[in-house]
Amino acid sequence: MAKQCFAPVFEGASRCVCALKVLVYMLQLIALLILLIITLGSSAVLCMIKGVIFRMQHCREGNADPYIDLNLSSYERHVQAFRREYDKSAEWEQWMFDNRGRFEYAFNKAKSKPAVLDIAFRYDSAPIAYDPPWTNEAEHMAALEAMAEPCFAGYDFNFIFNGNTTSSYANVIAGIPTNSSHASGKNVYLYYEAIFNHEFGHIMGLPHHYDTIDQVGDGLHMPPGDTTCLMDRSQSQFCSACRTALGIPLNVDNDALISAARTVIASRYPY
Repeated sequence: MAKQCFAPVFEGASRCVCALKVLVYMLQLIALLILLIITLGSSAVLCMIKGVIFRMQHCREGNADPYIDLNLSSYERHVQAFRREYDKSAEWEQWMFDNRGRFEYAFNKAKSKPAVLDIAFRYDSAPIAYDPPWTNEAEHMAALEAMAEPCFAGYDFNFIFNGNTTSSYANVIAGIPTNSSHASGKNVYLYYEAIFNHEFGHIMGLPHHYDTIDQVGDGLHMPPGDTTCLMDRSQSQFCSACRTALGIPLNVDNDALISAARTVIASRYPY
């Protein structure tokens, strides 16, 4: 096992102060790189370099966590942080490491997502004959947002009717002719709009928990302590593995909000 290299603990600073500190950090890096060559790649010097880079990257917000191991990947550090914050087991942490191939892409995508997710909405062909009809599409878009945001806690959705499909983060095409909702690229094709959260999980890079359709709800590929998940079609919220990848708090329970919002939408469907 590689020797641990813990991140420095420090308070955040203003933009102006950080600009000055970056100049100092750059000089420190030059000196440390020379020292690294002289010491033939000393692990201690390499750790010091990582610490300086960490200070540069997190100057504004600072760091209060003394247990961040800079020798781990960004994904691994994130998993460890969630384990500590939510008191998960060592077995859970190792499972997340062993299954990084299932969740690391979603982690990276969530980490780079914009502050506001613009979702362009349009109908596949003719508008759906909702009963009762929406007062207007603004009410409709607000209902979709009310369903998505409790599921993706901390995310800010902005559903835009007939929005720009090029500049949008994702697109919804509603009312497809067959009951085969799916995601492709950044497009979400929906027969029932209430399945949006599941399909948007795919847009964010999450896989199913099943390998074949016959295994839906069987609880495969679940982290220790979990038996159900939205990506297994067995509940309205994500399991701890999916939440960790997406950066969603593990201690939030929005099942009632999600279910109520889904009912508002589903109850208007004519089929």
